[in-house]
Amino acid sequence: MHRRQLIRTAAASMVLATALFATGGAVAHEATPTATAGWELSLSGESPIETVESVSAVDDDLAWAVGRQGQRGVVMRWDGVRWSEDTAPGLPQVWTWSSVSAAAADDVWVHGLSGLDAVLAHYDGESWTTVPIPHPVGRSWPEVPIKAVPGRLFVGGSSLQTYADGVWQNFELPHLVNIRGLDAFSADDAYATGMQYPVDGGHPVAYHWDGTTWTRLADPPARTETDITALAVAEPGNVYVAGWATAPRGAPPIPGVLHWDGTEWRDITGSLSHLYLDAITVDATGGLWVAGMDSTDPADSAPVFWYFDGTGWTKEFGAWAPDSDNQSPTYIFHDLAPAGDSGAVWAVGDYNLPWDGTGISTGRGLIQRSVVPAVTPDRR
Repeated sequence: MHRRQLIRTAAASMVLATALFATGGAVAHEATPTATAGWELSLSGESPIETVESVSAVDDDLAWAVGRQGQRGVVMRWDGVRWSEDTAPGLPQVWTWSSVSAAAADDVWVHGLSGLDAVLAHYDGESWTTVPIPHPVGRSWPEVPIKAVPGRLFVGGSSLQTYADGVWQNFELPHLVNIRGLDAFSADDAYATGMQYPVDGGHPVAYHWDGTTWTRLADPPARTETDITALAVAEPGNVYVAGWATAPRGAPPIPGVLHWDGTEWRDITGSLSHLYLDAITVDATGGLWVAGMDSTDPADSAPVFWYFDGTGWTKEFGAWAPDSDNQSPTYIFHDLAPAGDSGAVWAVGDYNLPWDGTGISTGRGLIQRSVVPAVTPDRR
């Protein structure tokens, strides 16, 4: 079952969040990227990280990705050749890192959890420093979105917070509203989306930051019971939000993507289908990408991406990890991000290993990067 589908029906994430973290040493993953069709493997197999939750790049040769290994948060760094665990001093120990955002090589932020407490840390190019969060971000979801741009940091959750020049500003949200997606074009132009929960009976929300305060936009007119959790900004007044709804009677999930043109919303879901949609991004050429967990085959979940060129959607397959379960594969992508100015895109998540007879499902961290040009016909 898809992870967020479980969270919808139980507070399983909070049970996990109370686990104690473990410590470990730094390890480098030096596997040569393996190309398959329009995507290449950048990290798979034995590595320091078993689940990759978020990724952010400064340019083609510098990026960070975060997640966890067991009950220990892990930060990975891309140097243009390989991913290695970030061993810069000062990084606090947490159970998991859920979000990362890099505005520059010396301006990187990570957010995670230590027990039930939120942890925020900043990298200045030499070391990490823990930065206290004055207002609670809420405990409904372990994944709190952050977005860093030159001069400002945005933090979601149960309120909308901004941080600039050492000063926090907090914007209170209505009861049961939780911000799940954030993106910004500049320090004075940002967008946020999320839900007025519960999903059953609730509705999506969207906000815009103008440099001074947040203003609520018209609610995205998504299909009933669509959980909107992802957002991407292409340029000012050009915004996408996305999520998925549970279909009745065990039918495949129903993804949804909506576009804001600065005046009104338009549903662009089109032929997009059979996808637990958790991630969205706009590449350097303006192309729109979405990913999550494919459900075309009820028993399997292949590495699948969807691309929108402004008129229609194209489905393509990502790279297969050599050690993955090829009989009943499960690939889940938690985040997408531009890989620089080339038009390439990073995709991060995890995949399952073949069943070992114990009944315990095991997985490994996964990072892929699109090969430009990436769009290929759907061969299924």
